[in-house]
Amino acid sequence: MPIVNIVLGLILLLLGRRLFWAFVAVAGFLVAMQYANAAFADQTEAVRILIALGAGVLGAIIAVVLNRFGFAISGLYAGGYLALSIANAAGSNDNLWVWFAIGGAIGAIAAALLMDWAIIALSALVGAGAIVDAAGLAPLVSLILFVALAIVGMLVQGKQLVRTPKPSEQ
Repeated sequence: MPIVNIVLGLILLLLGRRLFWAFVAVAGFLVAMQYANAAFADQTEAVRILIALGAGVLGAIIAVVLNRFGFAISGLYAGGYLALSIANAAGSNDNLWVWFAIGGAIGAIAAALLMDWAIIALSALVGAGAIVDAAGLAPLVSLILFVALAIVGMLVQGKQLVRTPKPSEQ
Protein backbone atom coordinates (compact mmCIF):
# COMPACT_ATOMS: atom_id res chain seq x y z
CA MET A 1 0.00 0.00 0.00
CA PRO A 2 2.94 2.47 0.35
CA ILE A 3 3.09 3.19 -3.39
CA VAL A 4 -0.62 4.05 -3.41
CA ASN A 5 -0.11 6.45 -0.49
CA ILE A 6 2.84 8.07 -2.26
CA VAL A 7 0.85 8.56 -5.48
CA LEU A 8 -2.18 9.89 -3.60
CA GLY A 9 0.12 12.09 -1.54
CA LEU A 10 1.70 13.57 -4.68
CA ILE A 11 -1.76 14.33 -6.12
CA LEU A 12 -2.74 16.15 -2.94
CA LEU A 13 0.63 17.86 -2.58
CA LEU A 14 0.62 19.38 -6.05
CA LEU A 15 -3.03 19.48 -7.20
CA GLY A 16 -5.13 19.47 -4.01
CA ARG A 17 -6.91 22.76 -4.66
CA ARG A 18 -7.21 22.38 -8.42
CA LEU A 19 -8.74 18.90 -8.04
CA PHE A 20 -10.77 19.84 -4.99
CA TRP A 21 -13.18 16.90 -5.20
CA ALA A 22 -10.19 14.54 -5.50
CA PHE A 23 -8.59 16.21 -2.48
CA VAL A 24 -11.72 15.54 -0.44
CA ALA A 25 -11.93 11.94 -1.68
CA VAL A 26 -8.25 11.17 -1.08
CA ALA A 27 -8.16 12.91 2.32
CA GLY A 28 -11.33 11.03 3.32
CA PHE A 29 -9.82 7.76 2.18
CA LEU A 30 -6.54 8.39 4.04
CA VAL A 31 -8.16 9.41 7.32
CA ALA A 32 -10.66 6.56 7.18
CA MET A 33 -7.89 4.07 6.35
CA GLN A 34 -5.77 5.28 9.24
CA TYR A 35 -8.75 5.12 11.60
CA ALA A 36 -9.92 1.75 10.27
CA ASN A 37 -6.44 0.26 10.71
CA ALA A 38 -6.51 1.23 14.39
CA ALA A 39 -10.19 0.75 15.23
CA PHE A 40 -10.90 -2.30 13.06
CA ALA A 41 -7.56 -4.10 13.30
CA ASP A 42 -9.43 -7.39 13.84
CA GLN A 43 -11.14 -7.04 10.42
CA THR A 44 -9.63 -8.06 7.10
CA GLU A 45 -7.74 -5.52 5.05
CA ALA A 46 -10.51 -5.65 2.43
CA VAL A 47 -13.08 -4.50 5.00
CA ARG A 48 -10.82 -1.66 6.12
CA ILE A 49 -10.26 -0.59 2.51
CA LEU A 50 -14.02 -0.62 1.85
CA ILE A 51 -14.60 1.60 4.89
CA ALA A 52 -11.95 4.01 3.63
CA LEU A 53 -13.32 4.00 0.07
CA GLY A 54 -16.80 4.71 1.38
CA ALA A 55 -15.60 7.73 3.34
CA GLY A 56 -13.68 9.03 0.33
CA VAL A 57 -16.60 8.63 -2.08
CA LEU A 58 -19.02 10.23 0.37
CA GLY A 59 -16.70 13.20 0.82
CA ALA A 60 -16.26 13.65 -2.94
CA ILE A 61 -20.03 13.56 -3.53
CA ILE A 62 -20.59 16.16 -0.82
CA ALA A 63 -17.79 18.33 -2.24
CA VAL A 64 -19.35 18.32 -5.70
CA VAL A 65 -22.96 18.83 -4.57
CA LEU A 66 -22.44 21.26 -1.71
CA ASN A 67 -19.33 23.22 -2.63
CA ARG A 68 -18.91 25.42 0.50
CA PHE A 69 -19.86 22.53 2.77
CA GLY A 70 -17.38 20.47 0.78
CA PHE A 71 -14.62 22.86 1.82
CA ALA A 72 -15.54 22.30 5.45
CA ILE A 73 -15.65 18.52 4.92
CA SER A 74 -12.22 18.61 3.28
CA GLY A 75 -10.91 20.57 6.26
CA LEU A 76 -12.51 18.05 8.61
CA TYR A 77 -10.86 15.13 6.82
CA ALA A 78 -7.48 16.85 6.49
CA GLY A 79 -7.42 18.14 10.07
CA GLY A 80 -8.56 14.75 11.34
CA TYR A 81 -5.88 12.96 9.31
CA LEU A 82 -3.17 15.27 10.61
CA ALA A 83 -4.39 14.85 14.21
CA LEU A 84 -4.46 11.06 13.88
CA SER A 85 -0.96 11.16 12.39
CA ILE A 86 0.25 13.18 15.37
CA ALA A 87 -1.46 10.73 17.76
CA ASN A 88 0.15 7.81 15.93
CA ALA A 89 3.59 9.45 16.02
CA ALA A 90 3.12 10.09 19.75
CA GLY A 91 2.21 6.42 20.24
CA SER A 92 -1.32 7.20 21.38
CA ASN A 93 -3.99 4.79 20.16
CA ASP A 94 -6.39 5.87 22.87
CA ASN A 95 -9.21 8.35 22.31
CA LEU A 96 -8.83 8.39 18.52
CA TRP A 97 -12.22 10.07 18.18
CA VAL A 98 -11.04 12.93 20.41
CA TRP A 99 -7.90 13.41 18.32
CA PHE A 100 -9.97 13.30 15.13
CA ALA A 101 -12.64 15.65 16.50
CA ILE A 102 -10.16 18.31 17.61
CA GLY A 103 -8.07 18.19 14.43
CA GLY A 104 -11.15 17.90 12.24
CA ALA A 105 -12.88 20.87 13.88
CA ILE A 106 -9.81 23.08 13.46
CA GLY A 107 -9.42 21.99 9.83
CA ALA A 108 -13.12 22.45 9.03
CA ILE A 109 -13.25 25.95 10.51
CA ALA A 110 -10.04 26.99 8.75
CA ALA A 111 -11.21 25.59 5.41
CA ALA A 112 -14.65 27.23 5.65
CA LEU A 113 -13.20 30.64 6.54
CA LEU A 114 -10.10 30.76 4.37
CA MET A 115 -11.22 28.43 1.57
CA ASP A 116 -8.57 28.50 -1.19
CA TRP A 117 -5.53 29.08 1.01
CA ALA A 118 -6.76 26.65 3.65
CA ILE A 119 -7.28 23.98 1.01
CA ILE A 120 -3.80 24.65 -0.39
CA ALA A 121 -2.20 24.40 3.05
CA LEU A 122 -4.23 21.39 4.17
CA SER A 123 -3.81 19.44 0.94
CA ALA A 124 -0.06 20.13 0.92
CA LEU A 125 0.23 19.04 4.56
CA VAL A 126 -1.83 15.89 4.05
CA GLY A 127 0.00 15.08 0.80
CA ALA A 128 3.37 15.53 2.50
CA GLY A 129 2.18 13.43 5.46
CA ALA A 130 0.97 10.60 3.22
CA ILE A 131 4.28 10.51 1.36
CA VAL A 132 6.38 10.62 4.53
CA ASP A 133 4.22 7.98 6.27
CA ALA A 134 4.62 5.65 3.29
CA ALA A 135 8.38 6.21 3.11
CA GLY A 136 8.99 4.82 6.61
CA LEU A 137 12.09 6.90 7.29
CA ALA A 138 13.81 7.79 10.55
CA PRO A 139 11.95 10.44 12.61
CA LEU A 140 14.32 13.35 11.94
CA VAL A 141 14.53 12.58 8.23
CA SER A 142 10.72 12.25 8.14
CA LEU A 143 10.29 15.64 9.79
CA ILE A 144 12.71 17.36 7.40
CA LEU A 145 11.11 15.70 4.37
CA PHE A 146 7.60 16.54 5.62
CA VAL A 147 8.43 20.24 6.04
CA ALA A 148 10.22 20.42 2.67
CA LEU A 149 7.39 18.66 0.80
CA ALA A 150 4.71 20.77 2.49
CA ILE A 151 6.51 24.00 1.53
CA VAL A 152 6.97 22.83 -2.07
CA GLY A 153 3.31 21.81 -2.28
CA MET A 154 2.09 25.15 -0.93
CA LEU A 155 4.36 27.06 -3.31
CA VAL A 156 3.29 25.04 -6.35
CA GLN A 157 -0.40 25.30 -5.53
CA GLY A 158 -0.13 28.97 -4.52
CA LYS A 159 1.48 29.75 -7.86
CA GLN A 160 -1.42 27.97 -9.59
CA LEU A 161 -3.88 30.10 -7.60
CA VAL A 162 -2.29 33.44 -8.43
CA ARG A 163 -3.79 34.51 -11.70
CA THR A 164 -1.31 35.52 -14.31
CA PRO A 165 -2.46 38.50 -16.38
CA LYS A 166 -3.43 37.92 -19.98
CA PRO A 167 -1.32 39.75 -22.59
CA SER A 168 -4.30 42.07 -23.29
CA GLU A 169 -4.37 43.14 -19.59
CA GLN A 170 -0.71 44.22 -19.42
